[in-house]
Amino acid sequence: MFRIRSYLAYSWAFMATLLVLVTFMHMETLTGRLVACTGLHVHPVYTGGEVTQTIDHPQHRTIVHRPVFDGLIGQRQTGFVQIEWRPKDANLPDLIDEQIDFDQDGKADLRIQRDASTDGVRLDPMDSRVRSVGEVIKVGNGRVVRVNLSNGPN
Repeated sequence: MFRIRSYLAYSWAFMATLLVLVTFMHMETLTGRLVACTGLHVHPVYTGGEVTQTIDHPQHRTIVHRPVFDGLIGQRQTGFVQIEWRPKDANLPDLIDEQIDFDQDGKADLRIQRDASTDGVRLDPMDSRVRSVGEVIKVGNGRVVRVNLSNGPN
């Protein structure tokens, strides 16, 4: 009887160890599935919102996110639009100068220039909602910048 109990105890401990190992090995998969079934997502203030445009250039790609005015409850009076530049090869070009239509109404809302020597940007607003530009953030070989907006009429 003592042998049977010890075999059962060792078998149970072995199975529990396997269960713990399998759980930790597939933690990302399980977490992703649990989050997906609940409908939770990261707030757009942290991610920049959904991508609305991807503009291809010879040396780089410009990614424009949707304007984010999301607050805890309702819309805020201020927000931003996130613009990313990702190189197609190793590095971004020395000078990037482009016009962005973030609301996709057919006319440019802002002109933004990035100079690699200073890693700064210059903003020329073409819409009354465009306020200012934040700092340039390096993400890998690419750059990300947020343009501050007001949530008022055009």
